[in-house]
Formats: sequence, C-alpha cells, structure tokens
Amino acid sequence: MTRPRIAIIGAGLAGVTLARRLDQHAEVLVLEKSRGTGGRMATRHKDGVSFDHGAQYFTIRDAGFHALVEPALDEGVIETWSTPVHHLTATGALEQREDRSPRFVAVPGMSRLVKWLARPLKVQFETRAIALEGKVGDWKLDCDHGNVEGRFDWVVSTAPAPQTASLLPLDPADQEALEGVRMNGCFTLMLQMKPDIDLPFAAAQVSHPILGWIAHNNTKPGRETGNHLVVHANNRWSDANLEEPPEQVQARMIGALEALLPVVRNALIAPPVLHRWRYANVETPLGKPFLLDMDRHLAACGDWCLGNRVEAAFQSANALADALLLQMETA
Repeated sequence: MTRPRIAIIGAGLAGVTLARRLDQHAEVLVLEKSRGTGGRMATRHKDGVSFDHGAQYFTIRDAGFHALVEPALDEGVIETWSTPVHHLTATGALEQREDRSPRFVAVPGMSRLVKWLARPLKVQFETRAIALEGKVGDWKLDCDHGNVEGRFDWVVSTAPAPQTASLLPLDPADQEALEGVRMNGCFTLMLQMKPDIDLPFAAAQVSHPILGWIAHNNTKPGRETGNHLVVHANNRWSDANLEEPPEQVQARMIGALEALLPVVRNALIAPPVLHRWRYANVETPLGKPFLLDMDRHLAACGDWCLGNRVEAAFQSANALADALLLQMETA
C-alpha cells in the first residue's frame, strides 16, 4: 500500500511534533520559510553573542510533552532555568513572583530543542508556500521562495492563524473560525552591555506602557559569559507600532529602558539589534486543538489553537496527529 504524502508548513514545535508522529506512517516533508527550525523558539547569533529573542522559557505540565522532551533532558539538550522571575512596575518597584512550575530552556539556545527533535525528519528550508493548486488528494504547493517538487495527499499548516487562513482553501466554517483567532505582535530588543552593569534581577515581567519583559540572557544555563539583555515590548504597544520605522521603535524602547533602569544608560558596547514578531502571542485562541477538513484533506494546528504556552503547540499537534493516524488506519 502506498503511503500518503503529507506536506507540513512550518518547522516550529508544532510542525516538528506532528511530523515525528506521522513519519512512520506517511511520506512527510516539512517546509520552513527560514534557514532553521524552531519558529518562535528562536536564538539570534551575532558576533559570537547569542540572544533568545522569541520564547524565553517553557514549562512541562502535559504528560505527553514530558515524554517527548524527557530524552532531551537526559541528554542535556534542555535544562532548568532556576533563576527567579520578578515583577517590575513602571515606577521601578520590584517583587519576586511565586514559581508555580519549573522553567526550562534549551541549551545553548532556545532553538536547540526543535533542531534536536527534527533530526530524523526531512525538512526543506528557505521555502515559503503562498498558495495551493490542484484538488483533494492531489495538492501542489506554489512558492514565492524555494520550490517544492511533486504533489501531496494532505497539506497541514502550522503557520500563525492569519497566514494559515490565506494559504489553505478551507471550508467557510473553518475560515470563519480562523478569522476569530487574534494574535499579537512583539518587538524584541537585543542589547550587549558593559560587563560591570549589575541589574537587580535576572528576569522580570514588566508592567509598563512600552515594555513587557526584561531578561539577562546569560543567567540561563549553557550561555556564553557577558551581559546580554533581551527586552520585549508589550503586545499592546507592539501592535500599535508594528508598521513604524524600526529606528523609531528601537529608540523608544531604549529610552523607556533607560528611564526605568538608569544603570543601563551609556552601557552599550555594540549596536542594538531589533526584531519584529508580527505574530508573537495568542490573544484569542481557536478554542479547540486543531482544524481538520476531511473532505479537502487539509488541516491546521499550532499554539494559536489553545493558548500562549510552548506546550500548547505540542498539545495541538499531538491531538491532530491522533486524528490523522486514525484516518489513515480507516482509509
């Protein structure tokens, strides 16, 4: 019996989780528009310095997710980040948050985990799908970057909800459901500081008109020595400024940081780096684990189905894998 051919759009945690589950039962190709795996579990490398500029950490609560990452923990691919997280107000008041669950990070950067999970998979990088052609069970992917050979029985998108909505010709009910998903943007500022700068915390959630998170990246296990800050703008401010010139966004974020933490003034030893995440966080999730169009052989999953946590991407993909494997068994 010929194994079905499945294209999975996106090599973040959701796409790689799904591909691992289906790989023994189908011919699976993962397509990724960037040069590496990870999605928002991302690490930026510049001049020998690294910054986790997407997801800052993750928790492990789901039994299935624990089973997936336990070998990574045993091999040292992930480790506990035991440094306390604080809450910082706009006036500079600081208090330590209660830790409800251990926080984990990949080593030496957040992108390592998905890269490690994707080792046995066929992943085609720098390939951006923009449309589908063909018919049910005979889909062809059109790309404006890269090229995909052949046709597919199934196409699954793990891209953010707005991109999935524009890519997949789903039925009207599913399209309407996708349009109800709301995702927020986020700007990340990466700063290499003088080594003698001493912050009163290693990581803090920030209640501020502009800023939302500040972390000393080097307090995470397995990082290089130095004084490297990752600063996130809050989602509300980011959404309002998504199309503003990057230089203006960067200047306002640095100004806000210096006003909040005067110790960082005149402390840069390298040019700052700004990254814009258009779809960073989930404000209104789909409310169910996945979308599955059995008639069209199309599906979608991702953290946007269930919520903001890294673990939500796994849960969504794992649930979709169960449904697709059941369909393959009964086909």
